[in-house]
Amino acid sequence: MNLQSLATKIIETMGGIIEFTEYALAQVLLPEKYRARFQGRAELLLAFDYEVAEENPTAEFVTFGSDVLETLLDIAMVTATSDVRYAIVDRIEVTSPEERIQRLLGQTERHDINVLSKRVVMGIWAAFTFRAQFISSESFEEERKVWVNMQTGKPDPVMANCLIFFERQPLHEYPYAATGSFSDAYTAAAAEMAAISAGIAESAVSPVKIIRETERLQSYYEDLLEENDRRLTRKGLTSERQEDINNKRLALQQEMERQINEIKANMIPSYNIHLAHGITTHIPVIELTCKITTRNSSEQYTYHYECLTKQLYRLTC
Repeated sequence: MNLQSLATKIIETMGGIIEFTEYALAQVLLPEKYRARFQGRAELLLAFDYEVAEENPTAEFVTFGSDVLETLLDIAMVTATSDVRYAIVDRIEVTSPEERIQRLLGQTERHDINVLSKRVVMGIWAAFTFRAQFISSESFEEERKVWVNMQTGKPDPVMANCLIFFERQPLHEYPYAATGSFSDAYTAAAAEMAAISAGIAESAVSPVKIIRETERLQSYYEDLLEENDRRLTRKGLTSERQEDINNKRLALQQEMERQINEIKANMIPSYNIHLAHGITTHIPVIELTCKITTRNSSEQYTYHYECLTKQLYRLTC
């Protein structure tokens, strides 16, 4: 990771806002709680290139050993938090695995399920806590935790609603299940948080207000369209003139749609997402290797039965 990417990540994780106005030159708005670390300043101008710094004398050059980079790294070391937990699970067992798999597969086709092997492994779930800042006439913040199943690489909403008791040290000596990378897990969590934030932003605006504004705009354009259509009723119009009037109708409709979309975009708050901290939780999982036969095929699959929330899921081959 280069210095520009590193500094950007730290500033965003702090809850600050960084905006690049040109190549290697960024304006930064600092959260109030960190301003004392920067001589009480609320804003910074940072340059990540020597020539850019020369062209902008008021900018601070971010390089190894610079005061601004050392301060950012110091803040990152103090504020970045992570934790590792080992879930306490009462019963590490699965009853009627064939029936559970059948329910997961559904009843659309008959399956012959044969469990070939069963073992206990340790699975890992990563929980990313994000803080979203919503910017509008009345700005606000929301914090959400997104869990990702490291075995599948997908968000796990069931785990997000589970009360987990844990220890700081391993409770069991089980081999670990194959997992994806934390980078991929973070990408999946960030995409999920973006979808959550988009929903929060949309719900922050009264639908009645949006409808009222769009109806007002539609009424205005309907009058223009009616006036435009009346021109087609005139006698003696050439084919070229008729085509011009029809093209004007299409242009008016497109402009109306553009302005309606613009109204919605302006009324719905924009948002910035920052990672606050992350937690990994280790949970015993029963790994089932199964042969599943149907009328047309016979395949071998691996399923995991997570013993805390009793979820069953199939691993991607």
